Amino acid sequence: MRHDGRALDQLRPFSLEPGFIGSALGSVLVATGRTRVICTASREAKPPGWLTQGGWVTAEYAMLPGAVRPRGRREPDGRAKEIQRLIGRSLRAAIDLEKLVGPQGPVALTVDCDVIEADGGTRTAAITGGMVALALAVRALQREGVLTADPVRALVAAVSVGVCPLPAAGAEVPMLDLAYVEDSQAVVDCNVVMLERGGLVEVQGTGERGGFDRPTLSRMLDLAESGIASLFAGQRAALAKVSEQAGL
Repeated sequence: MRHDGRALDQLRPFSLEPGFIGSALGSVLVATGRTRVICTASREAKPPGWLTQGGWVTAEYAMLPGAVRPRGRREPDGRAKEIQRLIGRSLRAAIDLEKLVGPQGPVALTVDCDVIEADGGTRTAAITGGMVALALAVRALQREGVLTADPVRALVAAVSVGVCPLPAAGAEVPMLDLAYVEDSQAVVDCNVVMLERGGLVEVQGTGERGGFDRPTLSRMLDLAESGIASLFAGQRAALAKVSEQAGL
């Protein structure tokens, strides 16, 4: 058992609250353990000037100063910029950009991910929640006639895995969905992004104190795949709830 009583292959308590921000095209509050992220999807006034074909999806990521202790800074640093690039790549993998074009031309969407409380796994929570916000925004644009086709090819979700000390076992073992206390002691740290239809989008793995072998990587990927399957179920349930409430 881990510090919070979870099994090695168990996610932290996970929830999605769609429609959290009423003014956004699509929004959700995603919570995984004590980590909470507000994700909103908005349409840009015009697509990027360099865009020559299809539409575009990008992301921004920020952490409120009070999300961590001691107080963080509002200005985005290199870490935040790297994370928002990861989020953008992950969300674009779920979208057919050629279909992100409507009668009025190409559509550009920005997904903002604002961390209001951080306890590990903020980037993976942002991807999982950002996908729901993006899907809701696409639905809204279809209702408004801005889009005529559904560009969502598949859901995308992400989770952290790692090899961490387990005092009760007197060993370092692979485990799923790391809280900060585990992440800060991890000897191997890995973030995994997957599509629901199958396939990896991105694997970010680092040996914090040296290398790690192929069997360890395989075990971490197995844990991630199992955990992400549960996240996909949560995403589907949240989107179905919105449809039911709207009478669709």
